[in-house]
Amino acid sequence: MPVAGMILGWILLGQASDAVLPPLSEPPRKEPAVLQSLAASDAARAMPPASIDASQNPRRPPELVDEAIRLPADSALTGRPLTLLEALGSTIERRRQLEIVRAYWRLVEAAAEYRFSLDHTRQLEPANIGGEDASLRSDRAEAAARLQEANLQAVRAQFNLAALARMSIDAPLPLPTDPPHVGAYRTYFNELFAGRTPPETARLAEKILPLQRRAIDDQAAAVLAAEDALLAVADDRRGGRVNAAAVASCSRKLLHRRQTFIRLVCDYNRAIADYGLTVVGPTASARELVAMLIGPTRQAALPRSSDNRGSVNPTSANEPIATPRGVPTLAPPREGWRANEPTLAPPREGLQPAGKNEPTLAPPRVQPRYGTPNPPEARLVPVDPQAESSSPPERIAHKPSHSFSPLPPGEGRQPISPLPPGEGQGAGASPAAATPLYSALRAATPAVRAKQLTVAIHWDRYLPEDAGKPIGLEECLLRDGGGDRLATIRAYWLLRRRAAQYQILAEQTEFYEALMPVVLQHRNEPTGAADMLRLNAAQLAARAELGRSRVALVEAQFALALRIGAADEAAWPLASTVPHSGEYLLKLDAQPQSLLDTWPVRRLAATIPGQSENVRQHAAAVVEAETARVAAAEKYRLGSIAVDRVLETVAAQTEQTAAFLDSLTDYNRSIAEYALTVLPPSTPADKLVSALVIEP
Repeated sequence: MPVAGMILGWILLGQASDAVLPPLSEPPRKEPAVLQSLAASDAARAMPPASIDASQNPRRPPELVDEAIRLPADSALTGRPLTLLEALGSTIERRRQLEIVRAYWRLVEAAAEYRFSLDHTRQLEPANIGGEDASLRSDRAEAAARLQEANLQAVRAQFNLAALARMSIDAPLPLPTDPPHVGAYRTYFNELFAGRTPPETARLAEKILPLQRRAIDDQAAAVLAAEDALLAVADDRRGGRVNAAAVASCSRKLLHRRQTFIRLVCDYNRAIADYGLTVVGPTASARELVAMLIGPTRQAALPRSSDNRGSVNPTSANEPIATPRGVPTLAPPREGWRANEPTLAPPREGLQPAGKNEPTLAPPRVQPRYGTPNPPEARLVPVDPQAESSSPPERIAHKPSHSFSPLPPGEGRQPISPLPPGEGQGAGASPAAATPLYSALRAATPAVRAKQLTVAIHWDRYLPEDAGKPIGLEECLLRDGGGDRLATIRAYWLLRRRAAQYQILAEQTEFYEALMPVVLQHRNEPTGAADMLRLNAAQLAARAELGRSRVALVEAQFALALRIGAADEAAWPLASTVPHSGEYLLKLDAQPQSLLDTWPVRRLAATIPGQSENVRQHAAAVVEAETARVAAAEKYRLGSIAVDRVLETVAAQTEQTAAFLDSLTDYNRSIAEYALTVLPPSTPADKLVSALVIEP
């Protein structure tokens, strides 16, 4: 039985009943399995992707990390194995120790990306791609260039760590042997900082560590799904059902997922180091620091390859650790692969219950905001292309699902029905795969299109229930006591952009969900099994990106919270003002000549109109990308194109929407810079805001 068919079985059993994925807060979990020996595959240089036994999946995050930092015997990246304890033991200065830890994880990341690029390059060799194929020459050249760049980045990281650890100038360059931590991390934040103000880095770490851990698990699931898809497509390639380009495409996607996974893991461990080395006592030894960062049982890395290049048994592995009062230590072992996780011991009695600080990601909830914009009275005028309601256009009215609500009654818009008469969706159903979201905007003027698209994308319908406390731009400026209004406004628009990015990624998961019934209808076709696995990989990748976006959102919230004095509040700010997307009247004739003759004003006067046009062009690109997605979904339903084309159009629409958000953010930042340049510094917040945006 083909590999794809075996893998498809468990997917169909888990998803065919309702054709939807679990809620975002409960990502699919993979059970432990025996790790495949890398020595055997390394000896053969590269096993054909389809020859890997699918029964050995799924693997767990720790094993994925262990695989990543082991290099094959013929690797061009060489060096002397170095443990984290050895590196930290070179200094007792806390700041330098933090730099060493960060450099160590940077080397882990670089070495892993080299390993991933090497695997990708070998997967494109004729023996592994099902024969010579001239169409893949560019793919192989690109892979070879990427491998060389990864090698250079890893060597730079080796030199950086060697210098920080004060290694001998004639010693071999270091290679990491300690894998980073991937389990939960208990901070005991409330106990450690009861009655005193915590450092800024500690406050941020307390918020993002659980989110980062959840994102790691999601990315691990996405990696395994990408592997399954590659296996299935390679199987179809051997059977003559797909071309070599399909295998190369799946290999690139697997490479991207593995790279994202290891970057998240290393970011997580850098955040742990930022927190731990901030709060740890000054007398903590290097051994105690390592136990706090990765745990003693995680210090014995598996052999790096069959040549024993990395088979070093660190002296610190599994040894008792002293626990003087107030020094971080390990929590008691728990069940599963997360046993012996590193954590911080509280400085006194009264521990919080185990699991209180475990990662949690609340499912998305509706937080709609409505209003009608009114034209402002100000020296500088952002032009509203229409004076209609700023509520989301009709595309939102009929996008029901089990987690989200449509617009409230009385909005007075006629919904666009994606289905023929008599086949309307019931409550809780997902939209059809070919549902058009912006069809009404195709005939709109460029200005109106940009305005409506801006409002729709910034309608907070997908944000998690605990995302934060909404704050308008005016209130934000009133609370800013630092005097740097431009920096505050920049931070505000960055936060608004990241909230919108989270929502377009949530919408992408809905697109994939809507494709599930259609792909199931094609399951008996020659490539049906592989199609199902490719969709599954795309779904899990989208969910993983959503988790990573949540971390970025929280970081932006913290940056703004610091500027407005809200870092110690229970709920951090969540930007609610919609950015300006229409034309902006600079009123150059009303400005002093001395101001007009300055380079900053001349630059802004020359570029702001172009940025406005850029926003309109990107809005048009989003609408056209959606048109392509809808058309591709319908063609796939009719059997005229392959599923990978549909998946590409879904990803393209997300990318185009992200580009639109980038142009919108840059435009509003330039508007703020211009307004703050020509308006008096004492301009009240309300007058300044009216010169920036049109608020409801």
